[in-house]
Amino acid sequence: MKPFQERGDFGPEGHGKQLLENLFIVSWLGMTPDQIDCHVYVLRGPDGLLLIDCGAPWGHPRILRNFLHWGLDIRQVRTILLTHGHVDHGRGGYLFKRMGTEILAHVVAAELAEKEWADCLKEEGSTESYRVDGSLGEGHRIQRCGYDLAVLHTPGHTAGCLSFLTEVDGQRCLFSGDLLMSNGKPGWSGDPGFSREKIIANLKRLIEMDFTNLCHGHNYRMGDGKRWFRDGLEKAARGEW
Repeated sequence: MKPFQERGDFGPEGHGKQLLENLFIVSWLGMTPDQIDCHVYVLRGPDGLLLIDCGAPWGHPRILRNFLHWGLDIRQVRTILLTHGHVDHGRGGYLFKRMGTEILAHVVAAELAEKEWADCLKEEGSTESYRVDGSLGEGHRIQRCGYDLAVLHTPGHTAGCLSFLTEVDGQRCLFSGDLLMSNGKPGWSGDPGFSREKIIANLKRLIEMDFTNLCHGHNYRMGDGKRWFRDGLEKAARGEW
């Protein structure tokens, strides 16, 4: 079978990328000038669309346009899984809640996301109120939109970080949030739950798992997805972070 050819770009007028037949990126770092956006991944399934993270309010209009570009219907978003609760990953969740979308997260991330939503709604002068629909943790397994996902509690970037392991178009993909960046170093270290030791422990655990593609919160690697984890562990051993 001929390998899937990636399409799209992250340029100023870009619409994101299609990584596999049913895997898309509709938000990315640098998408909104002077703001921080994360990678929002869309998994297209037979029963609707599943999102890994949902971005921030400032990126939402662009996300809507990107959905249209790829022929995706925002109304078909059934579930959003949050890797953690930081603003660039989950603050825009209330805009999806208005459409009835289910949002699931670790209990720590849920608390932070709900506070962010309340602040946004207050700024809008709205009387609406939304809650995360359910909490996820280590060992959970969920089925949404035709996908079977293993839930992994991977603290270190924050106390409430989750990673998700699933198969997309016959390829094993790990969605790891901001546990480790493409430079082999951790993401932002200013969260109260940041722990270098927990990051190292989780990298050692994840690198033993069965996956090919790594999709983290601000970049992706198709193919040898474990390379960044190996780089990270080597840099940690040398005391580079």
